[in-house]
Amino acid sequence: MAGSVLQKLLSVDMSRNVLRRGFDQVGGIVVEAGYVVELNTPELLLSAYGFDQDLDTAYVDVVRFHVPTCAQVRIPADTVERPWPTYPFGFLRPQKDLIVPVWELSWTRFSVRSEVWRIHRDGSQEFISWYRGAALGWDGAHEWRPCSWLVGPRARWRGVDYIADVDGDEVTLTTFKDPDSDGWEQRRYAAWCRVVPLSECEVFEMVFTASLSGVKVRVVEVVSGWACVQLVGSDPEVAKVIHASMIDQGVFQNPRVPVSDLSDTLVVANELVQ
Repeated sequence: MAGSVLQKLLSVDMSRNVLRRGFDQVGGIVVEAGYVVELNTPELLLSAYGFDQDLDTAYVDVVRFHVPTCAQVRIPADTVERPWPTYPFGFLRPQKDLIVPVWELSWTRFSVRSEVWRIHRDGSQEFISWYRGAALGWDGAHEWRPCSWLVGPRARWRGVDYIADVDGDEVTLTTFKDPDSDGWEQRRYAAWCRVVPLSECEVFEMVFTASLSGVKVRVVEVVSGWACVQLVGSDPEVAKVIHASMIDQGVFQNPRVPVSDLSDTLVVANELVQ
């Protein structure tokens, strides 16, 4: 699916996180944007996703984006009945005779130029924001914070690893430490960037997993001895064991776990093959 444009329906909370807090991570249920062009009202979209209790809303927000570099897109594996809509047959609920395949995107960072669109009840669509990359975040967002080293693509250039935004044949490298060489542009306080050819880089994403209280988790951030962990899977009963809350449909995180409580750590690098 490399090169495909995906669309993700944003919950009210996730939309607020993106547009206000500048949240830059994404994963879970997505569809190909070209398949849902005719689902152009909140009622049609929410019905297709199975959120029938929310049909009276005035608008819904969606984000459209290219498949992020090094991310994995697969058929949903967890088809067990849950307290939220699931898609055991691999498709959204039929609307207007449309058959829309559902995919599951691995947890990653938004690709540069991702766009948030607001779909209104009358079918009109309003452009809201776009993702400018790791150094600048979402255009117009109220907040920004440095992105996680453990989520999204990185690039090794001249022997050093950097946060990376891949855009065609170019890579924007980002560092949050004052670089000791020329050619870097400071794009905000404590964030420097430079653009280099993709051919000069090794691009990869690190997936750091561990065990917490006997439960498999993915570590998505580590700061000052504390980790933010995400449940591997979507069982709400298992999520309770690690005191994780649902931040998105089927995505559970505990934002504050002592690193010392993690065991059986494993790091896997998903590499971009050029």
